[in-house]
Amino acid sequence: MVNTHNTTWQRFSALAFGTLLGAAGAVCAETIDLPDIGDSAGALVSPEQERRLGEAVLRQAHQYGVMIDDPEAEAYFQSLGQQLASYSEGWEGEFTFFLIKADSINAFAVPGGIIGAHTGLILNSKSESEVAAVLAHEVSHITQRHGVRGYEAASKMSLPMAAAMLGAILVGVANPDAAQAAIVAVAASQQQFQLNFTRANEQEADRIGIQLLHRAGFDTDAMANFFERLQIANRYSDPKSYPEYLRSHPVTINRIAEARERAEKLGHQKHADSESYQLVRAKLKVLVAEDPKQLLEQYEHDLRSGNFENERVARYGYALALTRTGEYGKARLQIAQLLAQDPEQQAYLLAQARLEIAAGNVDGGLQDYESILRLFPGSRPVLIGYIDALLRAGRGTEARALLRDYAYDYTVDPQYFKMLAEAEDQSGSPIESHIALAEYYFHLGETPMALQQLEIAQRAPQIDYYQRERVLARMDEMKAELEESMDERHRRGDSRGLARNPR
Repeated sequence: MVNTHNTTWQRFSALAFGTLLGAAGAVCAETIDLPDIGDSAGALVSPEQERRLGEAVLRQAHQYGVMIDDPEAEAYFQSLGQQLASYSEGWEGEFTFFLIKADSINAFAVPGGIIGAHTGLILNSKSESEVAAVLAHEVSHITQRHGVRGYEAASKMSLPMAAAMLGAILVGVANPDAAQAAIVAVAASQQQFQLNFTRANEQEADRIGIQLLHRAGFDTDAMANFFERLQIANRYSDPKSYPEYLRSHPVTINRIAEARERAEKLGHQKHADSESYQLVRAKLKVLVAEDPKQLLEQYEHDLRSGNFENERVARYGYALALTRTGEYGKARLQIAQLLAQDPEQQAYLLAQARLEIAAGNVDGGLQDYESILRLFPGSRPVLIGYIDALLRAGRGTEARALLRDYAYDYTVDPQYFKMLAEAEDQSGSPIESHIALAEYYFHLGETPMALQQLEIAQRAPQIDYYQRERVLARMDEMKAELEESMDERHRRGDSRGLARNPR
């Protein structure tokens, strides 16, 4: 029986990816080449519009729960991406890198400096340089404004509509069933997205991407190696079963040869995989495992038989799998063995602290986090874990103080505002709790629910003058954005969701 949901989604995403995500175009019967329009995209899409578009897409990804929210994996992926971006030219905005929980091999770039990758990309990579090669390619799509030019090609579409389209793509590639409502909402405009980028866009991203790889010290052969391995693995497969990366970034023999030639001209250089790459890869394997017990058995077999490249990495994955399956005693033994070899490895220390929290030993977990903070005072994964442990222990006032300082040093996200709302509530500040909860819903793309929280705060008898002014100003901002979105729905003849407007 044909899965019509998946078939519909593959056709829909194939059309959309080529234009808005800076790809060469999906595998299709015909490819329409865009004319060389130079840098005129900037005349239609301002940097501020790009930023808003990127933020809207991130909100949709958060809303549908497809993003990996593990602080360690996030920190590693951001660090790798920023390392490459620091060598790029032509983009004055900020880059944001994030992971989507999906076993497919794919990565994409969204106008506004937003770059995402599926967990399957990291899990199926053979080296850190291969992951870096893909990210360098996507960074180059941003710096060359390929995605914005795609938006220009569909310039009749408003920013809210473009964000909805891109958000639907993000949801669909990770969870086709969850994307059906999003597909229906934007299907009427999918004919506007049937233009695909020329191969020149992909060639340009390859060329500049390899230069970034070289400058950042990664293996310059990694891009060609990655392309070639994907092509060989799927040479005799049905094109419908190709990895998403091959459908949105078509690979040819010439493209592989060109990548090798560019690497040759730059000079071959080798890059040893970082331990962070190896440990995050092991952690992701446990996080996304559909059958953790089966993975646990695989780790046990590998450790007994010596079937591993790095024993400590394998033992670390085994400890995480034991923790996920609730075998806390065995997990403690494995982590203790790892710490005996490397007592200041942050990943092992965090695994120990999370283990105690999972086992219900909150006081022990807090002590572990306090020790780790003394070693790594500025580490985001450590801070997030410690704040979460404080909230579990009912120590909201301490958590609130840390969260307020955290906002000065790190980009905030829905998880931050959710913790802040709980901390404010535990600290006896219900109005601030509602304000924080409003930001949580807003960052999830649930603006009507955010407005409801602000209205609750506004009606509270104990609200002071400054809080009221903050609430009113924020309500005006959210209502303006909501009205823009509603206007777009009216233009499409779509009345869904209008009743949710708390006004």
